[in-house]
Amino acid sequence: MYQGFTKKLTASLIVAALGGATFSAQAEQEFDIIVKLKNQNSPFSISAAQQQNMKASSANPVAYHKAQANIRKNQVNKFVSQAGIQPKFVYSNTYYGFAATVNQSQMNALQRNPNVEAVYRDKEYHLLDSQKTRFNNNYGAYKNRRQLVEWPQSVPQGPADSGSVNSSYKGAGQNVYVIDSGIDADHKDIAGNLGLSYAPEFCFRPGDTELCPYPYSDDNGHGTHVAGTIGALDNDIDSLGVAPEATIHAVKVCSAAGSCPGSAILAGLNWSVFDMLGHGQPAVANLSLGGGDDEAAGTCTEEGYEGDHFVAEAYCNAAHQGMVIVVAAGNSSADAAGFSPAKFNSTIAVSSYVSYDADTGEAAFNDFSNWGEGANDWSSLPSGVITIAAPGNQIESLNRTHANTRLSGTSMASPAVAGGAALVLEKYPQSMDFSALQNVRQMLVDNATIPLSVVIDNATDTDDVYNQEFPHAEGLLNLEFLDE
Repeated sequence: MYQGFTKKLTASLIVAALGGATFSAQAEQEFDIIVKLKNQNSPFSISAAQQQNMKASSANPVAYHKAQANIRKNQVNKFVSQAGIQPKFVYSNTYYGFAATVNQSQMNALQRNPNVEAVYRDKEYHLLDSQKTRFNNNYGAYKNRRQLVEWPQSVPQGPADSGSVNSSYKGAGQNVYVIDSGIDADHKDIAGNLGLSYAPEFCFRPGDTELCPYPYSDDNGHGTHVAGTIGALDNDIDSLGVAPEATIHAVKVCSAAGSCPGSAILAGLNWSVFDMLGHGQPAVANLSLGGGDDEAAGTCTEEGYEGDHFVAEAYCNAAHQGMVIVVAAGNSSADAAGFSPAKFNSTIAVSSYVSYDADTGEAAFNDFSNWGEGANDWSSLPSGVITIAAPGNQIESLNRTHANTRLSGTSMASPAVAGGAALVLEKYPQSMDFSALQNVRQMLVDNATIPLSVVIDNATDTDDVYNQEFPHAEGLLNLEFLDE
């Protein structure tokens, strides 16, 4: 999904480490970049900090994370001030660096600076639903929809199949960050659950109080649909979320056209961790977005990140502070190991299924859904980077402006699992470190429904359920264990 590098539009990942090749460009050109500063004394992992004899206590990780983030923020601000660079975003909660638009002279200076570890070109991700992006320029029609009558409440497939509709756990006291295209904050079926929100990418008409009453308002529709699957209210109208009592935070990182700059995504994740630390407990982040990625992902370990993928490093750092990150597997009918963030082992990657027949044990998966193949650290099943599957075919959820709409994609499957993760955190509180992600993921995997056979596009391999053109070995989301 990455595009070639052009002026003002950056996508493919190119690392310009110290001593490496320079960017060939004319002086008047500008570059959208992400800069990683050298960070040897401020680890994001409590375990790594303790190994360095730092004052990091497992009993009070929040204080450590807050203090270190503040130190990093001050150091980054000092660096950009001395360099004469105006940053777009400063990263201190999940990364040690900043994003900026620079000219060739500034680029060369950064590459020579001994405090710079690497310079990366920004890259572009995209929202992951199987339909073309919905974009409406008819403002009058948009406003008039507010007058339409809300629908009677429906129970979508996510809550129905997973069993959350009958659960005594509703996500009360839990925070879920929807890192997406924003949320329609005036929608009657989600407004009551909205918490503090953030917008690295503004709604495209911020001066229009009808269309964009807030910077994080949804100018695409994708984010509102995703948010509804997670936490639509149980209020007798429109839809029902998996976690209808969770607090939902809109984190708008994608444009009306469905493009999501990597720098904005990192800013959204960075802010989400900052806000989570303010609540003092682990939280969930959902990212129904992604892009093709042929870089080695590295590994998120107990001590922190090992590897050279700066995006994977940021996700790992977030997980090490208690963020349970749920992501869409992608809609390319391919191995999700070639896509980020689904390939990162610091995430819960979710594929999409159509239906499950409890009598026969047969599951039908969407032909567009990415899959996984091979061993992983959380399951005996050869599901590769995929953790679990959830319903993603013609899923009913909230429509921007009013009522409901149906969409398909792994974007629609991921939020069902994000809502489920919130329910798990409600029943089983976790500590503010990497174990939160690990434990929640393991509980979801251990209690998933395992199909006896799999159908892809009406073609079944009766000899070996995993030996197919599109292998799906992962289990299906099942939350009934919470009430057992």
